[in-house]
Amino acid sequence: MTIAPDSSGRGRNRPARLRPSLFALIAFLGLWLAPRASGDAAPGSIPAPPDTGDLVGSVSLPNGGEVLPAPRRPIRAGESFKFAVRYGIVTAGDAYLEVPEVRDWHGHPTFLLVARTESNKFFSAFYKVRNRIESYWDTTSHFSRHFAENRREGGYHSQNEIAFDYDKGEAVYQDGQTFPIPPGCQDALSSFYFARTQPLPLGGSMVFDYHASRKSQPLEVKVLGRQRVETPAGTFDCVVIEPILKAGGIFKNSGRLVIWLTDDDRRIPVMMKSKVTIGSISCVLTQIRRG
Repeated sequence: MTIAPDSSGRGRNRPARLRPSLFALIAFLGLWLAPRASGDAAPGSIPAPPDTGDLVGSVSLPNGGEVLPAPRRPIRAGESFKFAVRYGIVTAGDAYLEVPEVRDWHGHPTFLLVARTESNKFFSAFYKVRNRIESYWDTTSHFSRHFAENRREGGYHSQNEIAFDYDKGEAVYQDGQTFPIPPGCQDALSSFYFARTQPLPLGGSMVFDYHASRKSQPLEVKVLGRQRVETPAGTFDCVVIEPILKAGGIFKNSGRLVIWLTDDDRRIPVMMKSKVTIGSISCVLTQIRRG
């Protein structure tokens, strides 16, 4: 999920030659809802085309409306997943999804969720990326309590923080602005973890509330079916999902993102694919620490 720039990032242009950038598409890794926020593109950049082609290949969809039950405990402190970020056949860097620990947030126990991306030495020579996103995610009720983002992409730097105040029903940004939120909503990173905890209707979809870029929207996640995939971390039987942010407001849907989760009680992400104007991007699992 990328987030539209906050007030600290407005007015600064990012290089059009890499927009949408390799890593802006990876918004927890950049990939969850990345280039769909209309305020996120630099002037003169080319939006991703709506026709992204076939990202999934052959996905098996069983008959009978099967629903995969919610796993009992898919998220655990100590889990860590490392991915190779590939632009076509070139490896551009690494991405990490981590749950380092459980932390107290104003008297509430929360999982600290961390997503970070780092360009490798070759890409850093002309476009260095060091992005980090954190979410404080309630351990029992599974909703976001706080979100923070620190993005460094080339010469561009942006920081953003959102505190979720459910007593007042509002999201409070670091510049003091507030925006209404529904009860128990997700942020740009926690939405991915929330999807891992839910029943998945094969061939169907689920919908939940999501807030980013000063806007609350329903997020639909389609469940496309099953597929076996090979990665450097092993071969996995997966369930394939696709997040769809409803068009409207400051958001617009700009293509497809497809995510492969293990078809078991952990729902581990093993692969993600998307496309940009100048090629395709994938994140492929290389290392697992299960927690």
